[in-house]
Amino acid sequence: MVRIKDDSGTHTKCLLDPFIEEADQFEAAARATDWVREIAIQFMLRCGLRADEVSYPTAERLRWSSGGNCWLLEVRGKNTKGGTQKTRDAWVPEAVAENIQRFVS
Repeated sequence: MVRIKDDSGTHTKCLLDPFIEEADQFEAAARATDWVREIAIQFMLRCGLRADEVSYPTAERLRWSSGGNCWLLEVRGKNTKGGTQKTRDAWVPEAVAENIQRFVS
């Protein structure tokens, strides 16, 4: 199900819930078209990246957390307070990390 968020008055955000069947279908449709599209959809759907952040991540930015319990991806993107872009760590599910590593190799 798509969640609608209207917080600016001029823009409406549509957010897809990553835990529903439609999300899996969307990912499968991207996979059927192209591996790069599948990874882009996984970044947005499973990792919470914005569309303009998808082209930035690389395998070099994927790392195992220092606590040793999850994959993290360094992402440079929108600063919600304005100004220059900020760098943040996005959590990456195991299946997405494996897909990135397979694609790179």
